[in-house]
Amino acid sequence: MARQVTMSKAGAARWAARGRGAYPEGVAYERITIDPSRMSGLPCIRDTRVTVSAVLGQLAAGVTIPEFLADYPYLDRADVLAALEFAAAALQERELPLAQPA
Repeated sequence: MARQVTMSKAGAARWAARGRGAYPEGVAYERITIDPSRMSGLPCIRDTRVTVSAVLGQLAAGVTIPEFLADYPYLDRADVLAALEFAAAALQERELPLAQPA
C-alpha cells in the first residue's frame, strides 16, 4: 500500500517563514507517494510511475518546467515543485562528499 509522506510541522513552519505561500501546510509532500510495489519503492508523483529522480534528472538536463509538463500532460507545475521540495528536504542536513582540489 502507498505511504503518504507529509511535511512536518517544523518543515511547514520553515516553509512559511521563508514567505512561500505556494503550498498550504503539507500539500507538497501529499503529492509524493512511496509504494514498495511501484517503481521499487522510489518516491513517485501522485501514485504515477514518474519518480522524483526522473523529474530532477530532466530539470538538471536543462528541460524547462513547461517542456517537462508537455511530455507528462497528466502532471502539473505543483507536482514538479513538490518533487523539488521533496528532494531538497531529503538532502537537508546531510554531508555530501565534495571533489578534492587537484
